[in-house]
Amino acid sequence: MKKFIAALIVLVLVATAAAATATAASSFDYAHITASGNDPYANFVFHDGKSIDPDTVKWAAVKYRTITEKDNTGVQLIGQFYINPAAEPFIPVKYNHTQKWETIVVDMTTVSEKASSGSIWNSSRYTGTTAIRFDPLESNRDAEAADGEHDTAVVSDGDSIDIAWIAFFASEADAKAYDGTQDTPAAVLLPEDLTKGSGANSFGSVEILTENGEDDTPVAPDEPGKTPDTSDAAVVAIAALGCVALAGIIVSKKVK
Repeated sequence: MKKFIAALIVLVLVATAAAATATAASSFDYAHITASGNDPYANFVFHDGKSIDPDTVKWAAVKYRTITEKDNTGVQLIGQFYINPAAEPFIPVKYNHTQKWETIVVDMTTVSEKASSGSIWNSSRYTGTTAIRFDPLESNRDAEAADGEHDTAVVSDGDSIDIAWIAFFASEADAKAYDGTQDTPAAVLLPEDLTKGSGANSFGSVEILTENGEDDTPVAPDEPGKTPDTSDAAVVAIAALGCVALAGIIVSKKVK
């Protein structure tokens, strides 16, 4: 009986730890970026004062959730990186418009198709290595025809996107494996960094919100009256209680 009770205690402790881990993994802050006009952008400084060497750091990963999919002409919106100081051509970030959390890995040596020059991602061009310009919403200009037929394309007031983090890596494998928890990026932009961009143009607002478990409804951090979490953590906790209840029934039958 003592061994059984000890095993039961271990089961409860393991289930509790699993529930805590699931909660930590499924809840995170993100920046909700809203445009107030065409071409929103800013230069963002890397977190903790880090810098990157473009001759070795050649990959980026972006965790995002699209909200607005198309510009006023029906062309899908993309993101854009520019070297710092900003110069053409740009490095395209082509979103998967599912309105769910996605992570895209970007080859920073790739430039837009309309550019005639080679890659600008090198130390002779990219000299402001503590920051980078990022345009979170832009019409897909690398698909423009030479005659400028899409010159009327604009990002409209209220267009928006969610960004959890932007991280930069020397290794493509590290970029693909990154989930926001590993200590592998050469530099990273977190939600609070995305609220401090300089030289911003047409940002209506940048709010830091919290993704709570599997609930896709944006909520402010520590919002009073927030709906209880229905994430995997809750499922694990319920399962643990079920195991305890079942074990109690078995013990009760053995005692009788």
